[in-house]
Amino acid sequence: MFDNKENRYITKGVNEQVPKEIQLYCWQLIDKKRSEAEPELDYLQIFEFNPDNQRQAVEVIHRQEEPFFIDYHTYTIKEKIADFQIKKIWVIDDRSHQTMLLPEDY
Repeated sequence: MFDNKENRYITKGVNEQVPKEIQLYCWQLIDKKRSEAEPELDYLQIFEFNPDNQRQAVEVIHRQEEPFFIDYHTYTIKEKIADFQIKKIWVIDDRSHQTMLLPEDY
């Protein structure tokens, strides 16, 4: 899964509510995980966000359910995205394309 980087899409909800730099950061985390030998990526990648305003950062939890893995990352907030309120993003690979969406877009 997540072999083809050419057919990547975002839903209207992601486009309107998720800053481009967060979108790109999530794609980069998928690509980084894909380049590692283990584990194999599942069709569904889940990103959860926990803002830490004191540190001007967002904790990004990247996980999947099968095979299970969970990674923790810290993304430093730039001024323009300090109001970022999204708690979760899904990225689904159906082998022909990959779509980044909010759970409520599903």
